[in-house]
Amino acid sequence: MNLLGVTSRFMTNLRARFQAPVDTTRPRGTRLIEAYSAKLQRRVRLFDHSSFAQWIRLEADPTVITFCERPVRIGPQRDARLVDFWMGALSGEEMLLLEPRPFEGVPSQLDDVAIRVIVPAELAAASVWISNWSCMLPVINATRNLVPRSLLGAVLDHVCGPISLGRLEHELSVGDPSLIRGAIFEQLRNGRIRAPSLHTKLLSLHAVLEPAS
Repeated sequence: MNLLGVTSRFMTNLRARFQAPVDTTRPRGTRLIEAYSAKLQRRVRLFDHSSFAQWIRLEADPTVITFCERPVRIGPQRDARLVDFWMGALSGEEMLLLEPRPFEGVPSQLDDVAIRVIVPAELAAASVWISNWSCMLPVINATRNLVPRSLLGAVLDHVCGPISLGRLEHELSVGDPSLIRGAIFEQLRNGRIRAPSLHTKLLSLHAVLEPAS
């Protein structure tokens, strides 16, 4: 069975678990951050920069099929701590809790799904990747209804070996430059091409793109 078939059936099984966040008011003193999720095809509402950073990681990770912010509380009480994210990936499901936030007695599982704590050091280690995708996701969203399939295919045809972002944009230069960049970033988001240097170096025309396999 090909990966597309596995992903399609996996998504069908996951969608029923969490599709929308728990209805809750924004905590006093927190800031509201809204963003559009191409993966979920809806807006997400987040209440701090740590949640925003983690959302970017989920949105940009091609192995994460779907997710939900604030999907459920830990415990039946109305003021029980909210899980920050549930995610469904090709490797399985996880509940994510972000530190530092005061909580006690966190179980190892909730609804038979493992709970994983994301510590500040983990987000700090991914800061370059998060920064790069905070610039790339808006381009994807701005062009998502405009990029033709032929351009997405042309990106794959040209990335048959290592190639710089600048060189690829030059080779695809017939057309709107914003659509070309949107198509490249979308293929990165989908995992059809890869750019390992974006984990350690800021996005530039020198970023090297490679085939996914």
